[in-house]
Amino acid sequence: MPKALVINPNTSPTMTAEIEATARRVFSGDWDCVVHHAPGGPESLESWYDYHLATVCVLPLVLQSPQPCDGMLLACFGDPGIFALKEIASVPLIGIAEASMSLALLLGGKFGILAGMRRAVELMDSMVRTYGLEARYAGCESLDMRVLSFDAEPERTLETLVACAQKLRARGADAILLGCAGLTAFVDRFQERMAMPVIDPVEAGCRMLKTVVEQRLEVSHAGIFTRPAPQRLNNLGELFSERMQSVLPKAYGEPSD
Repeated sequence: MPKALVINPNTSPTMTAEIEATARRVFSGDWDCVVHHAPGGPESLESWYDYHLATVCVLPLVLQSPQPCDGMLLACFGDPGIFALKEIASVPLIGIAEASMSLALLLGGKFGILAGMRRAVELMDSMVRTYGLEARYAGCESLDMRVLSFDAEPERTLETLVACAQKLRARGADAILLGCAGLTAFVDRFQERMAMPVIDPVEAGCRMLKTVVEQRLEVSHAGIFTRPAPQRLNNLGELFSERMQSVLPKAYGEPSD
């Protein structure tokens, strides 16, 4: 039975539980999954600093998976550290943003993203540019809400999602991406209010990962995701715990001094 490791790179138990509910619905039948949040780090990811810190915090899960798995899913719409993690993962690893944007290309001409805080707009714009999808991008609208407030104010969240989606539709979007894993619990009610496709990135990521594994595909290490060359890591004890000191060198395949 194939198994997926779903990684929530933040440390929110509530968001992890919501991600797990979606993941277990998709990875059913012939599949199994295990869901973990980062062992430490930010409770929500809403800035470049949060993203980069979370990348380091998930390394123990990627390099020392708690259980053997056939594929890994990074369940944060910012795809934090995705390129570095693809380099070092021993099995296919994909992000929910790259998965949901890929799916959106099949459903309409342009997609729009709904994000949490206002500053997330620039983060989303930068990510879309990095993936080279500007020509298929109608833009991003902010709910002007903190990620951890979505569940605390569900009616406000739903109404704001609808209002912001209408703005994206006016900007040319014909598919909407929920730009946060923490919105996965809202997708059904939101879709009922919208006359265009609404993509839940957590579900999209789970289904894309299943497809990659079932087609026996791998992340290519022949080009941009070539594995890191052996590297000496000095003075790790000045910065990291004993656990991290043992984990970090595993990306290079040889111990550090």
